[in-house]
Amino acid sequence: MKKCFLLILLLAFSSSAFAQKIKVRKVKGSQAIIDFSGGSLAPGQVYELAPDEFGDTTMSQSMRRYLIAVSFDLTNTKSDAAGAENETDIAIAGRFGWNYATYEFGPLASYAADATGSLTSTLFKFGGWADYNMIANTPGEIFIYGLGGLFDIGQLDNGAGSKRDIMEFFVGPFVKWFPTGSNVGFRLDGGYVYQKQSGGVASDNVVSGIAMQAGLMGYF
Repeated sequence: MKKCFLLILLLAFSSSAFAQKIKVRKVKGSQAIIDFSGGSLAPGQVYELAPDEFGDTTMSQSMRRYLIAVSFDLTNTKSDAAGAENETDIAIAGRFGWNYATYEFGPLASYAADATGSLTSTLFKFGGWADYNMIANTPGEIFIYGLGGLFDIGQLDNGAGSKRDIMEFFVGPFVKWFPTGSNVGFRLDGGYVYQKQSGGVASDNVVSGIAMQAGLMGYF
């Protein structure tokens, strides 16, 4: 019995062919269910896959293997020290990573500055992050949901000669949005942050609360 092909795509040799794309949704044996853009397919017809004249394919050109992202972090925390009040901080962070569809991970760094009167405190942190994507992050996906976390360490300088060591954890859900279906999109995180401060003239203390992150990301 002849194998039944639900999909084999013909990439034409015209300039319009380079805009055609396929996304494989499900594979079972020799059969596949796909999404197709760039023309029309007829049920029962057989099409031949053809590479482009430059020896590469449209699919390989749009892979989301690596990422670079920048985000703004908003945190609202409270120290466990006696008499402490809620504190809101804004920081900028950057990250690089590797994408394995369901899992993503990589290094990150962030910087924050807070001016009070003649003093400016600064906080620099670096560490690593990891994501679990509930929807595989593959070319063509527009919305991706999942759970992310990070761990970083750094140093807080209060601007008056006192420095404190920082150790921080963050965990929470996220959404990634690629509005045009391309490899450039937006990311929004929300979750819980735990930070331990130690060293300097003050006693050790823990700062915890809610954190939000929003930024721009690009895959290549």
